[in-house]
Amino acid sequence: MKNILLIIISSIFLAGCVAENIEDFSRFTFQFPVNLQSTYYNRNVPNLSRDFSNLNTYQEYSDNRDRISKALAIQFNYWIDSLVKEDGEPYNPEIDDLSFEYVSYKLVFARPKHGNYFAADSADFEPDPNIEEFELGTFSNVELNKFYRNPSHILDVPRNISAKISEFLLTTPYFYVVSEYSKLTNQGNNKVKFPYMKTRFDIVVRFEVKV
Repeated sequence: MKNILLIIISSIFLAGCVAENIEDFSRFTFQFPVNLQSTYYNRNVPNLSRDFSNLNTYQEYSDNRDRISKALAIQFNYWIDSLVKEDGEPYNPEIDDLSFEYVSYKLVFARPKHGNYFAADSADFEPDPNIEEFELGTFSNVELNKFYRNPSHILDVPRNISAKISEFLLTTPYFYVVSEYSKLTNQGNNKVKFPYMKTRFDIVVRFEVKV
């Protein structure tokens, strides 16, 4: 009797393992950074700017588009590549003491103006007023010498925000990233103008694909 019971329990356990393994092999995940690079001329701060991305232009996405079952924005990364100061001199991280009170980012979904879902030109899209805007994260006390050509400042997108973004990203793979630069620390009420600023930021997106 004990042997029969042991066989039954073992069979149930093995069946569960096989089912779980089959489920594991029926899907896989991959992720890649959505790269956005912005070059600004005569940029005032504080100020807002908007950069566009269409996942349809990424080979990894287009190759798996019809099989993707989940898409999660999980991390965000930001750094500064080049900067010319207000006085026209190039920024030197060794001697120049500059910092922003904060730099924040949010994601705004877009919609095509003329039905061209695969266009890479932001002029073919506009913000979708039917989808809420999502806060990706904020970098506080941004000391430029720490962010200058240093892609190591990474924020995790909050899970609740990532889950909401996922609801739309499957059917709306085009969006803007809106960046907000605060005043410089101790700037006062006057705007500061940078003749040249080049920044880069990545959104890491993880996809789950059904085989």
